[in-house]
Parts: sequence; structure tokens; C-alpha cells
Amino acid sequence: MGANHKQAKSKANAIAVAWSTLANADSFGGYTLAQFQQVLADAQNKSATLGTLDAGYADAMRQRDAAHDALNAAMLNVVDGVKGNTAKYGANSSLYKAMGYVPRDERASGLTRKNGTGKTKSGNTGSTGSPGTAGTASTTNDLTWDQIRDNWDTITSTWENLGKAPATTGTTPAATTPTATTGSVKS
Repeated sequence: MGANHKQAKSKANAIAVAWSTLANADSFGGYTLAQFQQVLADAQNKSATLGTLDAGYADAMRQRDAAHDALNAAMLNVVDGVKGNTAKYGANSSLYKAMGYVPRDERASGLTRKNGTGKTKSGNTGSTGSPGTAGTASTTNDLTWDQIRDNWDTITSTWENLGKAPATTGTTPAATTPTATTGSVKS
């Protein structure tokens, strides 16, 4: 009965009314009518206290949120004041950095260069030679342009012929599966 307090309160009120109307002089379960009414009143008072506490909690949450909003505004004003005091501090000062901000002269430009695949281009391409020409691989996992082109031709021809019978006669057609490439492709 712990979770449904409204139902318990309603049932307890019905019991108290019926008991007082029909058998007010008798005792049941070790309780007189007066003792039962006292337990009922105590439960109602605790519920009322919780209602008051709930309202107080909601008000305290609202006050806390307002205080945090005021704190945020004050923080922004202080930081703006440090940035605005260019004679002594400014946006490149150690004070500004100590407050947890990145000084302007330490910020990255945000510029990224994209290669043809949409990925960020790194400084080392992994092979020697100009793009479009075959070069020597810098590690054993890198592929040359010729190897990449050959693998691509193998994959696309396999997928184009997938489900089609080979052009040979007199033999049972073998299942065609795409050839997996090994290593990584770096651009």
C-alpha cells in the first residue's frame, strides 16, 4: 500500500466514518476509534508536510537557477572587462589564460585543407612521386598508385559480373566473390 497514498487516505477516511457511525464504542485490531483517528491525522499531517516541502523545494530550485544565471552574467562581465582592459591585460594576457580561456595569439586558425576524398589532408602522403604517378611505398602496408588502380579494377569487374555466369563453355561456373585488398590506402 506504500505507493498509492491517495487510495489509502480515501479508504482510511471511509473506515473512520463507518466506524464512528456504526460501532464507535468498539475497538478493532488493537485500536480504539480515537487511536485510529490519531493515526489517520498523523498520516495526513505528514502528507501536508511533504506538500509544503515540495513547494519549498521547487522554490529553492528556482532561486538556485536565478543565482546561477546571475553568476554566469557576472562571469561574462568580468572576462569582458579583462579583455577590454588592453592597457594592462587584454585577450592575450596570462590572466585571461588563467581564467580558462585561450588567448587570441594561441588559437588555431580553424583552416583545414581537404583532399579529393573529403578527408583532412595530412602533410605526408605516404609515397614518393607526384599524384597520378606510381611511387614507392613508404611502408609495407602502403599501396602504390598502380596497385590501387589494379585492385580497383579487380573489385569493380567482380561486382559488375556478380551473379552472371562466366563466359566459358563445358565447365561448371564457379562462384565469383569480390577480392579483398590488403593494406591501407593513403592519399
